Amino acid sequence: MITKDDLQGHWRRDWIKAPGFADYTTRVHWMQAGDLYADIRVPAQRTELDAFTCLADVPRDMLDPFLEAEGFAGTIDVRDNHCTWRREINWQGVPEVDDIGLMSFKDEGLIEDGVLAEYRELWQAEPGEPLRGHRITFGDMTGILVENDAVFLIGIGPAPSSNDNLGVQFASTYALGNWEGADGVATLSTNPFCEGQTVLRRDAGFTWHAPSFDGATTARRLIAA
Repeated sequence: MITKDDLQGHWRRDWIKAPGFADYTTRVHWMQAGDLYADIRVPAQRTELDAFTCLADVPRDMLDPFLEAEGFAGTIDVRDNHCTWRREINWQGVPEVDDIGLMSFKDEGLIEDGVLAEYRELWQAEPGEPLRGHRITFGDMTGILVENDAVFLIGIGPAPSSNDNLGVQFASTYALGNWEGADGVATLSTNPFCEGQTVLRRDAGFTWHAPSFDGATTARRLIAA
């Protein structure tokens, strides 16, 4: 029997398979701490942006590959080997169906079989210390931060809503990274200009270095619980 306790920790996806489809390259990470989780999914192949300094400078057609990324966060409910990921925030907007997986451990790792959609995913546990989960807010933005003393995964943004405004979409931040002292440096993000940059700083709490569509970065003190 799979329980919530079995799903704690940092998980990396090896692959997803569905009828007529298989993906072995998208970089997918899911971090679970208690009821709280955050998830980020970034395609391996993305347009080179060295000639630009911010998203606003990038031609619209060149941004299309970046819009294939995904990030979401919220809480899980596990019953009878079925895990439901409740998406309180979602970078790609409101999902069409609930996210429910039938979970099982096999020799190759943790298997997730879709319940309301036909797919199978293989997950591997990443070694590391236990994770801490925090609900975070800034103004009208909410999110989840999952972290330990080595790594973090943050998702923060408005409640899920479908829109075509790139400035609004990229106002959200989904980023995986490592702590370098007090600085949380992103290694993977839905905003490519965050990668290699400090997106979090920790002392008695957490400060989010929020990027804007035009390249400005604002330090925002997060309220964390």
